[in-house]
Amino acid sequence: MTSLRTHLSRTLLGAILVLEAAGGIGLYFAVEDAVTERFDSALKAKALAISTLTKVSDTGIQVDFSDHFMQDFEARHPRDYFELWDASGVPLERSESLGRRDLERRRTLGPKLSYWSMAIPGGRPGRAIGFTFVPHAPGSGTAKAVPVLTLIVVSDASELREDLLQLSLVCLGTGVALLSATLWLIPRVLASGLKPLEDLGERAASIDSSSLGTRFAVEALPEELRPIAVRLNDLLARIEQSFERERRFTSDLAHELRTPLAELRSTAECALKWPKTRSQETDADTLAIAAHMERIVALMLSLARGEQGLLRPQLESVAIDEAVTQRWRHLEERARHRGLRVELGVAARKAVADPSLLRSILDNVLENAVDYTPAGGRLAVNVPAHGATLFCVGNRTDELRAEDLPRIFERFWRKEAARSDQQHLGLGLCLSRSLAETMGLRLEAAMPKPGFLEISLKGPDGPAQS
Repeated sequence: MTSLRTHLSRTLLGAILVLEAAGGIGLYFAVEDAVTERFDSALKAKALAISTLTKVSDTGIQVDFSDHFMQDFEARHPRDYFELWDASGVPLERSESLGRRDLERRRTLGPKLSYWSMAIPGGRPGRAIGFTFVPHAPGSGTAKAVPVLTLIVVSDASELREDLLQLSLVCLGTGVALLSATLWLIPRVLASGLKPLEDLGERAASIDSSSLGTRFAVEALPEELRPIAVRLNDLLARIEQSFERERRFTSDLAHELRTPLAELRSTAECALKWPKTRSQETDADTLAIAAHMERIVALMLSLARGEQGLLRPQLESVAIDEAVTQRWRHLEERARHRGLRVELGVAARKAVADPSLLRSILDNVLENAVDYTPAGGRLAVNVPAHGATLFCVGNRTDELRAEDLPRIFERFWRKEAARSDQQHLGLGLCLSRSLAETMGLRLEAAMPKPGFLEISLKGPDGPAQS
């Protein structure tokens, strides 16, 4: 693909070349018309003067010239020529500059003034004017007796042609000079104008994983580049957050797997060192450790598939109240054993969702609420009949604070007091939010009052599902 600089250079050079050519040609023809018009005006004045000085007398046609007027028509320094014919084409009068030669007579001339180019005696270029007229006839009683005469006046146009030639050469030279200057100037102007863009590109190329905190100075850039810099800053911020999330995830995953791996290694070493004393309990511990690690890996794979958009939900109409009631039956005994005060408010409600993914969300949210609610604490499960909220699970908590809510859906995040709990890995809510987003739903956390956490599944923005 052609570079931006090359494209701009070609476009600007082409446009300027066309404009210069059009301007030069237009200037030449404008000056030519002005000079020619001025020349024709002088030629017209001479022709009209001759026609005015032409009279009819008893002896014939006479032209009364003054000595001053006849200087350009004299034979010594001839510059102008004229010839006068009667209606039948018989020459009546000619200038001394013609001698015995005749001008080329046009038979199509009329009263209207006509101009054309013609060669004067000697072969030089000339400019002619011709027309027919009725001469003045002093004392003539009738207009019929006055003849119609034809007059042609020619002036030497050599100087006019030389001036126009010089003008054309000046225009051509000026055009070449302007084009040369343009060829020299445009690349340098473009290089200077595109320098901020090149600097932006070089700075962007220098950013790697170790310098994601770099941001572009928007105010120092030209106005046209500011939107690009703003988008790049936003992109860098998202990439930095993603890298930071992945670093934290890697660290948390290593922390989560370190303990079961150490236990598994210790159990294996003991079994190898004292094979005869290995008890059945050792095998059970080994199996439990393996199952724990398998659960971590399975949850991570599910979370990765959800975040990468590989899950294809099978959406259909689901009875939310029935799904909540069914999933709660599996935890009812555990809640009773912990002495929880459970409040169920389940109204008939339907929504569009994937039944399997919805069950996973309910299991994670309800299990977290049962296990993390302090013994004897309050737990509320609600399914409203209308509104954007599909279900809401609230429970008393002594550990969480309002400032913890932004992190509650992060992978492997748990309050420090619960880090030793092997049953909860800190992935359930993160996975549940990912599954909800896959179905076009939203899983949100809120603390309507201190010490009471609510996890709500809400429908998409727009009309409430019911």
